[in-house]
Order: sequence, then structure tokens, then C-alpha cells
Amino acid sequence: MSDSEDDISSSGSVTEAEDLEEDIDMEDLDTTELENAHSDEDGLETEEMDKKREKHFCKEIWQLKKLPYSDELEEQANRHFQMIKKGLAESILLNDAATGFCHWTMELDKYIDFYGRRFSKEEHIQLIHIFLPLVKKGAIFRNVKIAMRTLYTLLSKKDFLTRQDLVIDWRPLMELYVEVTFKNLEEDGLFLMPDGFRSDLHTLIFYSRPYFSDESVQELLDEVRPFMCVWDESCLRYWKLMDLFLCTAMPVQRQLTHGSALWLDEAWYWYEQITNNSLFETQAIKMFARLSVECPGHIDWTGKLDLIFSRLLRALRLGHVTGLCQVFNQEYGSIWLVFMMGTKAHDKLMSHMRDLFNQVESFLHPSNNGLHTQHIMVLLSKLLSNTLLRLKRERSEKSPKSNRTLTMIPDEMRLTQAHLDELVTMMLPSLKLIAFTKTCKELVSPAYRSACLLCPKIILPIVLDMVYPALETLVEPHRLLQTLGTLLGVLIPLVKDEPDAEGKTYRTHVITILNSLLPGLDCNDISKCMVTYQIIGVIVNMIPIVDCSEAVHVRCDLTEDEKELCSATANFDSIISMLMDRMFEMLIAVGQTATTSGTHGSISAKTGSNIEDQIFHRGTLSVFKGICRNSSTELFNIAINKLYSVACEHVFDSRIANDVIGDMIQVACKFHPDIAFHKFFKLVISKIQNCITPEFYTEEKVEFGTLWWIAIASRMIKVHPKLLLENWHMVSTLMDLVMPNKKCTTATEKALNVMDNLLDQLTSIQINSLAERRKMYDLSTEQFLAIRHWAAPVEKKNWNPEWIIPTHESIDRATQILRKWLVPTIDSLNAPTGIPKKELLHRLYLVRSALLGSCFSLPLLEGKLIPLSDSHIITPENEMMTIVKPKGTPEISIDGKNVRKMILDCTVGLINWLLENNPDDVKSIQESISILRSLPLNRGYTRELYNTSSTSYRVTKTMLCDKLAGNKSNIEMIVEEYVMLLHRKRIAHTQGWHFNEHHKLLQDTLLKVATSTYSENRSKAQAILLSKLREHPYSYKLILNDIISFLQPGNDVSHEQLKGALYLLIDGKKQSLMLRMEFEQQAKMWPALVKVQHSEKPTIIALLENAQNMIVDNYESYRLKYEWEPKHVEAAWKLLRAADESSPLHNAEMLRGPSEAELEKYKNLLTEKYEKSKANYFSLINELFALANDPTLHWRPLDMAYSMLSMQVRRDCPLPDNVVKMFVRLLINDTVKTRRIASAVVASWLKMTKPKAVKREYVIPYKAPNTSTGAMHPIPYGFRSDNRIMMYEEDKLPKTDEEWDSFQFCCKQNWGAYTWPAKLRTYAPLKEQNAIDRNYEDFSDVEKYIVEMFQDEKFMTRFRELFSIEMKKEDELFNAVNFSLFQGLFRCYGDVLTHAFRAQLELLLQSTKEYEQKLAAEITAGMINGSKLWKYEKQRKLWNWLDPLLTKTFEIMKEDGLRNWGVAIATVCGCSEARMLKPLIDLLFKLIERPTDNAYAASSRMFLVQSALCQFEWRGVELWNKLVDMMKGMLVQPFANLRDRIAISLVSATWYDLPAVCVDPSLPKRLQPPRIEEISALYQDLLGTCFDEVRMVRDIDLANGYANGSSSLTVPTSSGGMMTQSASSASLAEVSEVKKQSRLTLRAAISFVFNTCNQSYNAYPPSFLQFIPLWCHYSNDVGDEELQKTCSSLCITQMEAIYISPENAPEVIRQFQQILSTPCWWKAKVAALKMVRMLVFSNRYVFRIHRDDVGIMLVNALNDNQIEVREKAAEALSTLLQSKFFETTPELVSKFSTAANSQDMVQAHGGVMGLSAIVLAFPYSVPPLLPGVLMTICRFATDKNAIIREAVKRTLSEFKRTHQDSWREHEQQFNEDQLMVLRDLLISPNYYV
Repeated sequence: MSDSEDDISSSGSVTEAEDLEEDIDMEDLDTTELENAHSDEDGLETEEMDKKREKHFCKEIWQLKKLPYSDELEEQANRHFQMIKKGLAESILLNDAATGFCHWTMELDKYIDFYGRRFSKEEHIQLIHIFLPLVKKGAIFRNVKIAMRTLYTLLSKKDFLTRQDLVIDWRPLMELYVEVTFKNLEEDGLFLMPDGFRSDLHTLIFYSRPYFSDESVQELLDEVRPFMCVWDESCLRYWKLMDLFLCTAMPVQRQLTHGSALWLDEAWYWYEQITNNSLFETQAIKMFARLSVECPGHIDWTGKLDLIFSRLLRALRLGHVTGLCQVFNQEYGSIWLVFMMGTKAHDKLMSHMRDLFNQVESFLHPSNNGLHTQHIMVLLSKLLSNTLLRLKRERSEKSPKSNRTLTMIPDEMRLTQAHLDELVTMMLPSLKLIAFTKTCKELVSPAYRSACLLCPKIILPIVLDMVYPALETLVEPHRLLQTLGTLLGVLIPLVKDEPDAEGKTYRTHVITILNSLLPGLDCNDISKCMVTYQIIGVIVNMIPIVDCSEAVHVRCDLTEDEKELCSATANFDSIISMLMDRMFEMLIAVGQTATTSGTHGSISAKTGSNIEDQIFHRGTLSVFKGICRNSSTELFNIAINKLYSVACEHVFDSRIANDVIGDMIQVACKFHPDIAFHKFFKLVISKIQNCITPEFYTEEKVEFGTLWWIAIASRMIKVHPKLLLENWHMVSTLMDLVMPNKKCTTATEKALNVMDNLLDQLTSIQINSLAERRKMYDLSTEQFLAIRHWAAPVEKKNWNPEWIIPTHESIDRATQILRKWLVPTIDSLNAPTGIPKKELLHRLYLVRSALLGSCFSLPLLEGKLIPLSDSHIITPENEMMTIVKPKGTPEISIDGKNVRKMILDCTVGLINWLLENNPDDVKSIQESISILRSLPLNRGYTRELYNTSSTSYRVTKTMLCDKLAGNKSNIEMIVEEYVMLLHRKRIAHTQGWHFNEHHKLLQDTLLKVATSTYSENRSKAQAILLSKLREHPYSYKLILNDIISFLQPGNDVSHEQLKGALYLLIDGKKQSLMLRMEFEQQAKMWPALVKVQHSEKPTIIALLENAQNMIVDNYESYRLKYEWEPKHVEAAWKLLRAADESSPLHNAEMLRGPSEAELEKYKNLLTEKYEKSKANYFSLINELFALANDPTLHWRPLDMAYSMLSMQVRRDCPLPDNVVKMFVRLLINDTVKTRRIASAVVASWLKMTKPKAVKREYVIPYKAPNTSTGAMHPIPYGFRSDNRIMMYEEDKLPKTDEEWDSFQFCCKQNWGAYTWPAKLRTYAPLKEQNAIDRNYEDFSDVEKYIVEMFQDEKFMTRFRELFSIEMKKEDELFNAVNFSLFQGLFRCYGDVLTHAFRAQLELLLQSTKEYEQKLAAEITAGMINGSKLWKYEKQRKLWNWLDPLLTKTFEIMKEDGLRNWGVAIATVCGCSEARMLKPLIDLLFKLIERPTDNAYAASSRMFLVQSALCQFEWRGVELWNKLVDMMKGMLVQPFANLRDRIAISLVSATWYDLPAVCVDPSLPKRLQPPRIEEISALYQDLLGTCFDEVRMVRDIDLANGYANGSSSLTVPTSSGGMMTQSASSASLAEVSEVKKQSRLTLRAAISFVFNTCNQSYNAYPPSFLQFIPLWCHYSNDVGDEELQKTCSSLCITQMEAIYISPENAPEVIRQFQQILSTPCWWKAKVAALKMVRMLVFSNRYVFRIHRDDVGIMLVNALNDNQIEVREKAAEALSTLLQSKFFETTPELVSKFSTAANSQDMVQAHGGVMGLSAIVLAFPYSVPPLLPGVLMTICRFATDKNAIIREAVKRTLSEFKRTHQDSWREHEQQFNEDQLMVLRDLLISPNYYV
């Protein structure tokens, strides 16, 4: 396998293809999975020629036709694809599965990256058929990963292939997915997967899913339903597989027969049923959302919206409630909701969304910032962006006739502008509030952008109203910054704004804003400066800057709006003038401070500029580019004159100022060469002539003024080569001035930049930007009206960019320069003796500059090709160099010599001379190897530069594109940049198979430097050499032996050489040489690393450690055996013949296929390769084994050898016996790390070599109807008569050994709980497991060795001592690897080792030490689990001695050992079923039955039983009932730990009691799950005293005058009379004991309820509702602080935020009505009102139908006798009014006003509190009815009743606090009289004298 595999992303990677493909036919690739459905179609008409091409190609990149070499490119593309087809087909037919197939797969990736889907549909399908069979169970290798990436690239674009064209079999994908996801291959040490394999497979399944067959849905359901046991983690498997594999991309008719009709009701049932602790809610939402997207309008969600919104509301985490809320995935949930719009559910959806946004609005206010803010903002943002994507899809979908992968959105469902306006208007208040949020500021601009694209006429005025005040204010800079960010988001819609019904647009604001923004350019506030630059940059790039004011007078076709806009453009001259002034002011400020402060670097600084400088540089340049590119000549002159005057007047010792001025001049000369070039070039030449004196060449440091002008000259020279040629005498003058040798390094570098840029301009291909468009800007307004071309898109048919291509003249001039300056330099460097170091370095600089400047036109190195691989499918001489220029473009050669060859010879010779004579001349050596980096393949643009340009392009595109209109709306600048990027991608690509003798020489030279003396030289050479090795696949083999020779201990190697060689082997992480995928090469490298001469030098030790860690972290199991299936062969022949004869991709000669002779020759090649790979694999192992047993080696290399050997464990090739024996011996090694490696290896080996257990079909005597394959919802799940055979029933268990041996067990807990699989295979009865029942004589040699080692007493004693040593804290936990080791020993060798382990176990169990108990637990668990398939007689003997030992241990166990024993028991029980473990169950139950006074002992025994039973789940229901019966008499305990343990055990027992669980009435009571209701009843019976106490307090309150709320210390007697404090102490004590017991019961009940809510799938079981009065009462209990806190905590964390189902809502209301209407303790009423407030708030959609009941309850509470109750009722009412649960109606106001005027004090106070609730319900707004309510309430400010006066005062104070921030806006709602009244009351008079 190859480097090319290592380099999956180095050339033409999938990710690259995906990234840039967004512009192929200008299509947006959306990142979100479900967004993939939305893509642009090209709506432009195609010509007849294009229609013909469509038959041959799926899709072409139209921009490629605009390249100057498009004809040559097309020819190369045709040839390239023919070679790919031939290569792929022959790789299969001629059996080159490793190298050849991977190479041509990478070539296909590259082809798609370069040309898109430029092949026919038939070829597309056959390519998929070639790769698809590779993806199957067991194929977890890197070549499969590469194939998967290519596959998902081929499948990723919708609509090229439809479901009719392609059907993909889902089952192989699922089998592989199950293997890599659920089989723990890596954890068990069986196989090491390639990094990212699982995520790549996930992506492939996602793209393949639309092509699964119609029958796949039913097949999938039959396959996965048996896993849907809601109590078992296997249900996650069901949901993951359903989510991933369920095909929803069917038309509606098929959905009704093969699609959603089969699964939707069932999925919704589970989504609805599990109201708490759901494990699969996200998967369910994804499935529903996907169905809505892929088959829009098919489902009517109307009836389901209440539940959806209830869960969404709870997921927003409103308020500070910490309740158990559902997780509602907002990404997919928002898509789901968006695709309901326009359907039958639309009206109800809008109503619910309106309610939701009303409810959350006040939470978004800046003063209410919290965790919820982020959740709400994400929801807003996602809803808007997904609506935008949906709208884009609707607008891009073509007629129904065209084939589509997804169903079209029906016409009746399409979004109208009215729908969009409704949505955005609804969100508007929330959008206004988030504009100034403190959190997630990054979400604001995108949200406004999406909203504005949907409804520009609604959003634009809002944003403009924010912008203008923010620009005027000086005191709130943060407000300005956030507003400008928002403005940036809506700029594109603003520029493109369409006229409304009255013909008005907002476009004039663009010019106004441009003018107003200028003060924002402030170098003292870099954040503001950056966003201002961005805004101005967008504007000047989107609109032509042309004065159109004349048009008002000369044109008569203008609308009023256009006239206004034309008039506004008259300001452009002053705006441009002020803008340039502003930018130059900043420039001068920066320039002047450069030398005085350390912030900005001087002109000679080499370090990178800081972030502020970068923002200033990029911002200024972006704006100036826009002005130059988009302005008329008249306005351009204004800018250019400003620039000229600044250039003349100012020179600074500042690098940033120099860069900015230089780049601005270059931009001006580029866009308007006729105006700017002569003007500036003359200036620069004259300045340089003045500056350069003879001293310039001799000074060590040249003054900055000279450097300034040379640097500007270097930038200015980057203009159209025609200008340079026309002014060649001036160019020659410049070169003659700056190029001669100088002593100043900085001056040399700046001068060489001139040559570099000059050569680049003369020799490379460039685009002449917007040449045609700029000519139009100077036409009269009658001919061209610029305002009608704002954001004008490109017309791709008429757009033909102008290219600058090297001519013979330009190449001659470039050659002349090279001859004049490069050739003498090379000659001098060929004889370097005597040249000073500095001069040598300067000459090398010149060589590199000459090379980089001219490399586009320099021919590549020619020479004899060196084959890099033995593949017969790859022929390097046929590999094509990527075409980057038209045919006939001249190239540079000097006197017929290859310039690259001249430079190579010179540089290599110089490096050899320097290493020999001047090895300390680090700078020269580094410069020399830098030349070597660029020399062989660089054509002017590297991959790194291309990646930077690509990123920059995407950022620009994001800012300037209209996401709704898509790529069709892209302006010319964007398209131009993209075309240039396509050209640069081709230049940056390197063809690595062209490897000749010159490349080899270069690598050898780099290796020499990489192992030289000085570290700076070494590190740079290493980096370059490694990058060269990656460029040329397999070339590392040619220098590997040389590298390894430095590691050989016998060779005379220096420390530096050794370090250099080690770095070369280990650098590159996953791509490092030592991880290359060939055992032959590993067999050279790995032993060499182990054999490295021991050194105590820290660097060498660190390097070797690094190497070892890298192998452990990144190694994967490489493929040994390759094979092809018949499907591959068939697809290969079909691919060869796939192209139509008229297709350009057809080539009968090339694609005829291999001959019979060739087929015969390579027939057995795969087998030969397999044998060779296996031999190399064993060779590597044998060599490492020899080293691992070398007694002379230091412990570090030994450790490395062990690690390396441990990596070679693999399931498809067993380890040699001697290696296994060695690892067994290492189990008692003194080193902890070695022991861990050994136990992991031995455990894995035992797992792989264990005797195969016999499995057979489990015969199910009777299957209930609708519980097998093909079942339809509703499916009865739970406790049925047919799955009774799976349940534990003691009286049906076998009695004799023979019966046990004949009994068939079923270990997986999920089977039978839901549906039965088509065929259930489980372990055969024990009597058939003869392979496992072996004696010592039956073992192999290595097995006998292992047994003998473990039977050796010394070994076992040492083993016990070492494995129970105290380690670090994390090692206290039960160790799964150790368990696996012990289990393997007993599983493989039966009871042979029982005696050996028994002796050690007895010692361990007697110990009280934690670590020894831990080891005992691991051994015991391994022993029990490993023995489950022994004959029962052997198991019985095992338990005979194990039972008493464990019983004794568990009786006296300490707390620190309990956890490990709990895990051990759970592990054992999780791997078996209850009936197999009857001895263990009997042991545990006997323990519980034993009496004990120790609460800890009782609770720990219960914990162990619970640990076991929880693993048996529903199948152990008889045992759960047995446990519950034992606990019924133990519910009330004085000790908290025991009380809680009993409660938790009862919770676990009742976990299976779901509301709709099926319980067959014919089952005996012991096989029916314990009911929560029954346990609640038990507690209720014991809580009588507590309920009495609640009632008694009512009586006391009544007796003592209810109104004042005070009560004397009296206790009611049982006879109902009152007993005062003088009662006898004996009777008091008796009552106190009863009370104490009842309170203990209450604590137990609280624990039960609390833990049930934490664990149950049912949010709040109905039987708990009766306890609500208790919670309300005791959450205020004063006698028992702990009880009060526990009760209060239950109310706050559980009750207040719990989900109330619609069925439970009436009972909840009844309970609260009872509390509030009966005369109970007022504090309980306050608690109840607090609970009502939050429950109704968080369940508003459930309580909607009970709105009147809730309202009456609250209004009645306002009339309660207790003042605190009235206040809390007002608070609750206010919250529900604020969230719009209740409407604030005039009737309600009137009712409270009437009550407030009542003579009854309580009623009057209630009325005032009601009015107060209305006022406080509007904290940040003043609706029309509020002033009236305020005036009413103000009348009571002087009421004679102090309570009422205080209430009014509090209300007005709160009103003032919440409204004062925006009072100027709010006071508009009041008239003068009302304002006067408010001022009188709100302004305290005591401030005035």
C-alpha cells in the first residue's frame, strides 16, 4: 500500500472536492446532513451543443471553459478519464488490489476534484458498482476507507442518479456498521481500525440511503425490531440503525405501501410514550425531520404539535428551573418545524409558534441574560436559516418531469411571501431583543441576514432604525459595534432591494450609510474599524461607484426612487475623497508611531505583523480594490490623486505603511494602467535614482527611505506585462539600479522582490480583472445607467474573461534577465571558495528569487524515470502532467539548457561543499535547501498557497453572495476569483509518479543535510525531505536503507546523525515513515528502532518514547489478504464498455480490456501477494520476538519491543506460539506497563482462540399474534404468554444435572420483549458443547504451556502479589481487561485451572485490603462467566466451594470493596441470563434473609442483589417480586442509607411498569411487574399520620383565627380535642413517637418518588399525584429542617419542571384546587401556587384546554384570607399573563378594578394585586391598555389601608425599574395627565428642598 493512501488529502482529496464543488455550476454544498437536499440548479438556457454534451456528461464545471487552455484541458480530461477507467478495470481483472487499485481510486478523486462529474450516467453507475462490493462485513481496512470516501463523493450530489437508476443493498453496509459500532473490536484488542473509519462509513450510509430499495424498510424493521427492548441498551441499537438506514426518499404513493406507513406510527408511539429519560429522542426527531424533508407534505402533524412544542419549550431551559427536561435537538427539530409550514398543520403550527415566541420574548431581554438565551437564539437562528434553505429548494426545483432523487415540494405546500411575512413578523420582537445580546453575538448577524433575505421589507427598516441612532451616539460603543455587525448581515439584501408596491426601495440608504460610516475608521478601536472596513468593502464591491446624477435630467424612464438614488450618487466624489483622506490619516498615524512604539514593525522587520496591522492592511486594500475595480475614471482619479500626493509626501520606517502604500499603488496600476502606471513608475524611478548612491552597495545597513522606494517598486512592477515591455528601458534602469551585489541583507531581499515579481508578471498566466465592465462605467448615463447594475450577476454565456498569457517577447525578456543576473551567480556559486558568507547567502537569495519568479515557464526536470512500485497497472511514463497553459506557450531555456537542472547542479554542489568546508554556515545551507524545496515541481503556486486562497475566496463569497438566490446571483468578481482558483489548483497539483534521477539526487542531498551537525539545518531539511517523500508515492523505499543505516549500533554514527534519522522516521504522525502500510518495510524500521544504541541523552530517549507512543496511538491492522468478488469483475468489464460510441470518453483501443494471456498471467497474483505479506508479517514478529528476549537490551528498548509486538495481534492471523508464551511469562514482569500489555495481549489471544461454542436455533413453542416478522404497530411489548419461556421461573428450572445439561439458555435480555427475530440463534444446551469440555490431553502445546504456568505455585503467588499491588487512584476500579483475561482462561481451559486459582482466591477473599478484594472480584467474575458453558456437574462443583467463600466475604464486606463487587456481579449477570446463574441468585437472596442489626450490612447486601437483578431486566420479574415482598415490611428505617437503598431497589423493581406495557392477565402474579401504584399505596398507608397532620394544621389555623396566620403551639389529640402545653409528658412522648415514625415514612416516600422521577420513563406516575398536598405542606415544615430541605428540593428540581401528560393534567388541577380551596395551612398554599405557576408555564400546551380552571383557581386565590397567598397568586397570574397563557382583556381589568373598589379589605387587596399582576406582566413594553390600568392602580396609592398602599408602591417601583431604560420610547404611550400622575408618584419628594 502506498503513501498515496497516507496522503488521502494531499492531492485531490474528497474534502477539497467537497469544499470547492460548491461552485461547480455554482452549487452550494450545505454542511448539515439534512441541508444536503437543498442545492441550486442552473436555470439558464443551454445551447444545442450543451444538450448533446449532457448525454455524455452528468455535469461539467462551466467555468473551466473560460480558462485560456480549455481545448487542451478538455482533451486531457478525456484522456485522463479513459486511463482511470482502464486502470480501475485492469486493477480488478489483473489482480492488483493493493497498489494499482488505490492509485486509480485516488486518480478518480482527483478527476472529480478537477472536472466535477464529467462522465456519463452509465459510467457513474458502474464506478459505484466497482467500489460498493468492497464495503462489507470484516473489511475494516484502509483501502476500504479510501473506497468509501470515493463512493460518497460519487453519491453526494442529488439528482444525478435517481432511485430508478441505482439500487444499493443496505444489508452489507449495516453488517459492517454493526461490526465497527457494536462489536468492541478495538476495546477487545481483536483489530485496530483505521482512524476515522466509522465516521466515513456513517457518511457513506447517509449518501447511500436514498438509493435503498423500497423493500428495505420492512426488511430493516424485521431485522432491528427484536432489539427494541425499552429496558435494555439494545434499544439504542434499534434507534441508531433506524435513524441511519431507514429510507425515507420515496414518493407519497410508495410511502403508503412501503415507507412511513410501516414505521411512523410506531416511532411516534415511542416518542410520545417515553416522557422522561429518553435515550433516543434525538434519533426520533431526526427521522421525523428527514421524512418531512424527503417526502414533504406527506404527513399531517397537526395532532402531534402539542407534544412537539411542549418538549421544545422545556428544552429551552427557561428561568432557573433545573428540572429533568427533554433534550430537543434544535438542528433537526427546526428543520422538522420548517417543513410543516404550508402543510395542513400550518395554522396550528403558526399559533403554537406565536405562543412560543410570546412566552420566550421577555427572557431575551438583556437584563434576563442566562443559559436560556443561547438556546432561544440558536432556535431563532436555525428556524430562519432552515426556512431560507427550504425556500431556496422550492425556487430551484424544476418541473416534475425531470428526474429527482427527492420528492418535489407540492405546489399547495410552497411558501408564499405571506407565509414568510407571518413567520418573520412573529419573530420580530425577539429579533429586536437579540440585536444587543451579551451572549452568542456571532448568531445575531446570520439570523438577521436570513430574516432579511426572507422578508427584506420587514427587516431593513428595523435595522436602519437601529443603525442611525447608533452611529450618532458616542457613549455606547458596544451598541454601535453590534449594530454594525447586524448591518453587515443585511447589506446584500439592502443593495439588491426590489421596489415595493409604491415603487420605493431602501437603496439610497446604502450611500447615506457609506457617508455616515467614515468616522468608524478609527485605529484606536480596532473592532469597530474592522467591521467598518467590512461594510465599506462589501458596498464598494457590490455597487458601481459612478455618478449618475446627470441621468435625472437626460433620461425619462426613471422611477421616483431611481431619481432619488441617482441624485444621491452625486455625493460619490465627496465620499471617495473623505474615505481616502480617512484611510490615509490612519496610515500616517500608523507610520509615525512605528519607530516610537513597539506596536508596528520597522521596514526591515522580518517577524509577522500583529493582528491590528493585518486588519488595517486587508481592510484598506479591500476598500481601495473595490474603488479601483468599480468606479468610473472620474471618481478613480479622485482616489488616485490622493494616493499620489500621499506617496510623494510621506516616507515612514514602517513595514505596514510600506505594504499598504505599495499594494495600493499596485492595485491602482493593475485596474487603470493607462492612468496610474506612468504616473507612479516615473515617481518611483526618480526617487530610487535620488536615493541610490555608491554607498548604497557598500553600507551594512541601508537607511529606510531607500528601502521604502525599492519595496514600492517591487509591488508596482506587478502590472500587465504589455506595460512592462512597452517601458522596458525604465524597467532595465530600475533593475540596473537595485540588482548589483549589496552588503545590506534587507536591501538585497527587497531588491530581489523586484526581480521575483517582474519575472512572475512576464512568465505566468493571469486574468485581467473586469476589463469589459470598467469600460462601461465611463459611458454616458443614457447608454449605461449604473444604478440598474447594482450587484449585477454574471451572464455566463456572454462572460469571457481576458487572459494575460506569456508571449515570445515576454519570455525573451525574462530569459534576458536570467542570463544577466542568474547565470553569473550560478557560475560564481559553482566555485564558492573565497566568497564571504554574507555574499554567498545573497547570491543564494538571488537564485531562489529567480527560480520562484520564473518557475511557471521553466520546463520541469527531465531524466530517466525510476519506477516507484512493482505494480503492472501503473506506468509512470503514461502519467500526464496537469495542463496549465495553452499549447505553443513559449518556455524559458538558456542556451538550450534546462534552468532547473542548472540550479539543481549548482545547489547540490554548493551544499556538499558547505557541509564539508563550512558546516556552520547555517543560513546559506538553509537557503540552499529552500531552493531544493521549490526546484523540482513548483510551477508558481504551492498547495499551501492554494489552500489559503481557497479559504479567502470562501470568506469573500460568504460576505458577497445571496444565499437565497444562490450562485446564479454571484457578481463578476466572485466568478473571476473562482476561475482563477481553478487555474491555481491545477498549478499547485504535483504528479508524483514522474520520479527521475534528479529527484533521487535531490532526496539524497536532503538526507545528507537532515542528518548533519546543526539542528536548524537538520529540522528544515527533515521537513522538506518528508514533504518530498509524500509528493512521490513509495519513494521513501529508495532512501529507507540509508536512514536505517544511521540507527545500526555497529555503524560509526554521530549523535546528530542518529537524531536526524529518528526524526525522519517518526515525524508526520499518521503519515510518518514507520507507520507505512508494508510489513516488509516495517520489518526494517521497527527492529532498527528497538536496536538503537542505548543513550542516556534526553533528546534520544524522548524521540524513542515519541516513536513508541505514535505507534500505539496510530497503528492500524493492515490488510494481508485482498480478494475480488464476481460483482467486481462484472462491473469492471461494464465500466470499460460504459461510454457511448459518440462520447469523447470512448476509446475502443485503450478500453478493450486485458487479453486472455494477461488474465492468465496475473490469475494467482492476489494469492502470491497474500503469501508474501504473511511471510513479511511473521518475519517482523520473529525479529521483534528475538529482540524482546535479548537479555543484553536495556529496559526501554525491551518495553518498545513489547509494545510493537502487542500491536500485531489480529483476528485474521494468529500470533506465533512463542510470542504468546512470552506474553504469558510477562504477566509477572516487574514493570506495571509490561504487565498491562501482557494481560491485554493474552486476554485478546484467548478470545480469538477459544473453542467455538455450538449455537443452534432456539425453538419458540408459540408466538403471539403480531410479534414476529412483518408485525404492524401496535405491537404488544412486555410480559406476554409467548415470551414467558424467556423469564426466570424457579419452579420450572431443571432439577438434575442431566436436565441442566439439556436446557437451552438465551443470554441476550432483549429477545422476546418486543418482536421475535425470523430466526433466533443461541447457545446449544451444555451437553452439546463438547468442544469446550476438554481435558489437558486435548490442549495444544501452547495451551498446555499456559496451563502449566498457571498451575505453577510460584507463578501464581507472584501473579497474585503483583496484580493486587496498590496503584494510582483510577486503578481502584474493577479492571475489565483483567476480567477478560480470567474469563478467557476458564472459558478456554474448563475446570483445569480451578484448583490453582482456588488457593489464591481463598487468600484474597480473607484479606481486608481494597486492592486484594478488587482482584478477588475480577477473578470470581471471570471464573463464573468463563464457566457458563461447562457441563453442569463441573459448574456445581465450582459453586460448592465458591458459595461459602463468597457468603462469608459478602457478610463482612467493607465499604471500599462494595463497589467492585457490585460491578463484578453486574458484569457476570450482564453476560448471562438469570437461569444460568441460579446458584449466585440463591446466594444473594440468602444473604438478604439473614438477620443483621448493621444498617450498612443490610444496605450493601441489597445493593448486590440489585446489581444482579438490574442486569436480568424484565426477564427476572419473578425475582423482583420476591425482593419487593421481602421489602414491604422494611419500608420505614431510621437509617438514611438503608432507607434510600430500599427506595432505590423498589424504583428498580417498578421500572418495568410503563403505562402501556403489555401484561398478559393469564400470567401468574409473580410474573407480572411490580406496579408503582402498589408501592405508592404501601407508603400511603403508612403516611396516615402525615396526612392527618396536614388536615390538623387546617383545623388549628381555623381555631386560632385564620386571617392572622399565627398559631399557638397546640397539638391535636387523636380524639380531636386540643391539648395544651401543660399536658402530661408521657402522652406527649407517645404522640411524638407516632409523628417521628410518620416522618421517617415520608422521607422514604420522598426518596422513592425522587428516584422514580430520576430513572423512570414515565415523567410523573399518576399514583404520585396524591402526594402533592404533602410536598406543599412539608416543604415549609419548621420542626424538621432536613425534611423541609428534602421536600423543598423535590418540589424545585422535580415537580416544578416535570412534564405533565394530558391524561394527568385534570388530576393535577384537582389536587391544587383542593389545596387552595380547603382551609389548609397558608404556607402550603403558597408552595402550591409557586408550583402551579411553573407547571402551567412549562406545560402550557397541555394546560391550554384547562385554561379556565387554572384562571378561576388563581382568581380565587387572590381572595384568600392570607396576604402571602394573595401575593403569590398575583405573581403566578402575572407570569401567565406575561407568557400570554392568559389574554389580558378589558373584562379582566374591569373585574379587578371592581374588586379593588370593594369595601371588603381582602377583596380590595386582591383586586389591587390583580391589577398589579397586569402591570408587571409587561416589564419591557407598554401596550394600549396599560396606561389605564396604571392610572387605576395609582388611585390606591393613598388608600387608608397600609397593605394596599404598600402593594401599589411595590408595583410602581417595579414598573419604574423595568421601564426606565427605554422610558423615552415608552412615555409616548401616555398622555400628559397620565405622565403627571406618574411623575408625582415615581419621583420621591424628599430629594427636593
